[in-house]
Amino acid sequence: MERRVRILHVNDVGSVGDLLVRASCGRDVLYQPAVRHGFLRGRLSLPAFVWGRVADVSHLRYGLFAHLVELAGAEYSLHLHGGDLLLDLQRAGLRRLLTRRAIAGATRVAVATPDLLEPARRYRPDAVYIPNPMDLPAVSPRAPVRQQPHLVMLSKMDYLKGWEQQVRLMEALRRTLPDMTFGFFGHGQLPAELRARFTARLVELGGTLTPPLPRADFHSRLAAADFAVGQLEVGSLGMSELEALALGVPTVADARAHVAAGYAPVVVPPAPADAAVALRELWEAGPAARARWGEDARAYLRRVHAPERSLQALQDLLAGHNC
Repeated sequence: MERRVRILHVNDVGSVGDLLVRASCGRDVLYQPAVRHGFLRGRLSLPAFVWGRVADVSHLRYGLFAHLVELAGAEYSLHLHGGDLLLDLQRAGLRRLLTRRAIAGATRVAVATPDLLEPARRYRPDAVYIPNPMDLPAVSPRAPVRQQPHLVMLSKMDYLKGWEQQVRLMEALRRTLPDMTFGFFGHGQLPAELRARFTARLVELGGTLTPPLPRADFHSRLAAADFAVGQLEVGSLGMSELEALALGVPTVADARAHVAAGYAPVVVPPAPADAAVALRELWEAGPAARARWGEDARAYLRRVHAPERSLQALQDLLAGHNC
């Protein structure tokens, strides 16, 4: 019987690594959920380091940490998740140097969203897109019955999330759904003055500032929402958008990169006026209509983002290691 390849999964972004390791049933893999202490003082845990010495390949998520895997002595494949490719690689200094070295040294390169494929292929023409995995709850939860809709804004105030566009969208939604309530996050990577400006405007629109939440609490709030708003800049769905769709929550998001790549994700298109009308119609149509929308979104995730499909794509990527 052919031996299964030993894979060290290093680091995690949005629980992607965790989902893939669980889909593999834990056989012949070791998983380090996060690199400790950041990229300058980072280190692998002792079990991960030892495993890396005997692994056939390490699968690394995020380009800043390749030097740690190299110290463990294993070949590595690299999964780019956006910030490394679109931000770190464009900055002068150590982050750019480490990211370029990681891309050049990887045996194989994958990207997590389709918008990243073109920029990745400037450096690695062999880069491939592997759809992020998303677990589906057996039954889509239903938001509680309300007299007015409640919406959750999914994004932290980070770069590449399209916060200018999100604020314009919320202005249109307020005009169309005047009784709507919504919550948003004010923490993130954006400069303090930008975060303060966006926060002030959203509070003016009636929004509630939400503190950072543990993942379980975020999941609970999202499951209880009638609608969600996702990132609106790069044209791809991140893990928060996929999680909203998995819960059956009608979600406004920019998915143009998925469409260009031949996919048909079920989202509410992000043009402010169109999105406002679509959400108003879904609200007025009642819970059953929103539930049908959610089941269409979940069916799309089963076709494209099932963890088993993503795991098979990763195994195909590592075919040179006889996965």
